[in-house]
Amino acid sequence: MRKCIGSALLLTVLSVLPAFAAAQRRAVSETGPKNELGVDLAFQYVSYGSNGGSGVQLAAPVDARVGWLSRSVNMFEARAAVSWDSNLGAIVFAPGVNVLHALKKGSGTRGLMRAPYVTAGLGLNIVKLGSGAGTDTQFGLGAGVGKRLPYGSAVFRPEGFMTYAFSSGTLPSSFAIGVRMGLSFWH
Repeated sequence: MRKCIGSALLLTVLSVLPAFAAAQRRAVSETGPKNELGVDLAFQYVSYGSNGGSGVQLAAPVDARVGWLSRSVNMFEARAAVSWDSNLGAIVFAPGVNVLHALKKGSGTRGLMRAPYVTAGLGLNIVKLGSGAGTDTQFGLGAGVGKRLPYGSAVFRPEGFMTYAFSSGTLPSSFAIGVRMGLSFWH
């Protein structure tokens, strides 16, 4: 009888042990990083509608982002950029929200490392024109493609993008195409 009870107890423990191990792995992965904080250097070529001309813009080093890491293929990210537009003679503050969609599973934290992604978002361009001219705001849409690559304890994140801003008040519509290169830190 003791051998039967001992064998049943051993079989019960061995059958429950994999479930405990899986629960421990889930608990460890749930305590991983929850946010991605990053700063980018952005170069873009901008073409303005209504005979507004065109030019190159540089947003450095104040193109910042905060992402909320997710277990799903989609994650959300808030962005803010400040740039000087020499063509318009204006300072542009551009806050926005993006959705990143992972195209395939990668390695590393939450399967994001080396995984290509596409992004789409919307935002505002708050433009402070030259002295005494005032401020104007326009609505914009954007899309891009990028990848996260390991860089020591940080993440290198190159991204190609394009944006379209609708005309508003004294501001002409604009189309921009460019690249962002930045570092992310997971927290």
